[in-house]
Amino acid sequence: MDLVVTILTVYGMSAIVTQGKLFEPLRDFSEKHSPDFWKYLTSCMQCLPFWVGILVSILHQAPLQVNQEAFPLFLNRFFTYLLCGSLYSGTSMLIHTLFMRLKQGS
Repeated sequence: MDLVVTILTVYGMSAIVTQGKLFEPLRDFSEKHSPDFWKYLTSCMQCLPFWVGILVSILHQAPLQVNQEAFPLFLNRFFTYLLCGSLYSGTSMLIHTLFMRLKQGS
């Protein structure tokens, strides 16, 4: 249940930044004045959840753990956060796509 709540939290945070009125000035500023990374980050519903997911995994217990004995600790952590970011990005994109399809259908 904790994983579902975390996935929905990452999705919600990402949706607010990429689509909410509150962050529209940030998106407009990024579109005009910032490097491509920030422009895409503030408008991409697949990119932002990746980074939010990594941050949430660092601050909260990561739902996936890589513990390969052959890897040094820093590589285990790197792959743990990479997998967590990918998990949150993929699930957020799935939720976003479902909402957009439902919205188009009504």
